[in-house]
Amino acid sequence: MISKHRPNGYTRLITLLLGLLLMTGATLYSTAKSAVRPVAGQVPAPEPTGDAPPLKQQASALAPFLDVVPSQDGTALFIKAGGVGKLDGDVFLNVGIGPGHDKDSYTMVYSDTDQLYTTTAPGFTPGTGASGPLSITTTTGLDTGTVDFYRAYVPASTLQTIRSVDGNLQLTLVGTDTLPADTYVVIVPGFAPPGPPPLGHRLVGSPYSVRAAGALLVTNRPMDLRFYYDETTLAGADPHTLAIFAWDAFHRRWERLGGRLFSAQRYLTVATSRFTTYALMSTPVWRDDFDDFSGLDPAGSANVTLGGSPDEQGVVLANTPGEGTILSQPITPSMAIAAWGSLTFTAVVSPPTATLTVDLLDLNGTVLLTHVVSRTRLSHLDPHQYPVLRLRATFSSTVAGATPRLDLWELSWQVAAYQVYLPVVLR
Repeated sequence: MISKHRPNGYTRLITLLLGLLLMTGATLYSTAKSAVRPVAGQVPAPEPTGDAPPLKQQASALAPFLDVVPSQDGTALFIKAGGVGKLDGDVFLNVGIGPGHDKDSYTMVYSDTDQLYTTTAPGFTPGTGASGPLSITTTTGLDTGTVDFYRAYVPASTLQTIRSVDGNLQLTLVGTDTLPADTYVVIVPGFAPPGPPPLGHRLVGSPYSVRAAGALLVTNRPMDLRFYYDETTLAGADPHTLAIFAWDAFHRRWERLGGRLFSAQRYLTVATSRFTTYALMSTPVWRDDFDDFSGLDPAGSANVTLGGSPDEQGVVLANTPGEGTILSQPITPSMAIAAWGSLTFTAVVSPPTATLTVDLLDLNGTVLLTHVVSRTRLSHLDPHQYPVLRLRATFSSTVAGATPRLDLWELSWQVAAYQVYLPVVLR
């Protein structure tokens, strides 16, 4: 016969084990709560109730384009941010103002007509420069991260250089009558461009909003615009493929301004009269204006130098009469190439006492085309067979002191356009 009551020793053992389990559970619960205890000044996230999932602790990225315009009286900034559509929740501009960069937040209002957010940040001191951090956040956890703006006070009839806080963009007023009146200029890197780069182009660094106060869009005289780059922003691009672009807000497209490359100082420069958004891009065009020898292979060049006026500098013979040669560095597209484009060059030659010929070579030096004329199409060359090309120029002169001059040469290509084909449904 089996007893319904367990022995006292066994009962005590069960009771002890239950007590240990309860104590362990309480310890684990206490440890878990202490692990998520907020630090001082931090608001703890509410604990989930019922079947509701826990709140996310990490903010998601937000990348609108920026347009920052200073007020005419120098007391405020007018900020526009777009390209992200209408977001859930409230959107705030966070900006640091004053010497201590004390942050204030301002609610941004969405315009269905313009499809962008706007707000005004007051509190700036007129008649002086100012800089500080700027970011955009939402109540749903989106966050742009921080960029630094610089607002310069620019009196009329002054020569002044304005730089972005990160030093990557520089704008110089080279004439005393550049501006019609005293004004303010703001330079700020954007979180995204106002429009996608053209096919085959890639941003090198950030786009920059460069805006003057009020309705001033064009200056009386051109300004000098410089874009600096480094190995990180190049991301493998050849500096000779770089060009400066300006955003055309009316037609909503990028306009190529070009620029002259100074590879030793790592910047491009171009003249401009506009206040708009600018960007430095890698393009499907390799170009050498011969401001230095960075685009040439020293081993394949002989009896040449840089000559001509500062505005018309090019490669010339170092000694005349005689012959000379230059050979370009290997030209390698940084994006997948669909076809080679054209070979273009500009030269000054006085035959018959002076001659200049241009040849096209492959990477190993094999001549593919000789005595090429400018604007020669190269679409017949297989880019898979010839993924890298070189240019060669030969100079000759039979008269002392006379020399042909090669002002520039460039080689272009086409990048494959990726298309999405939708299925066709037949009924």
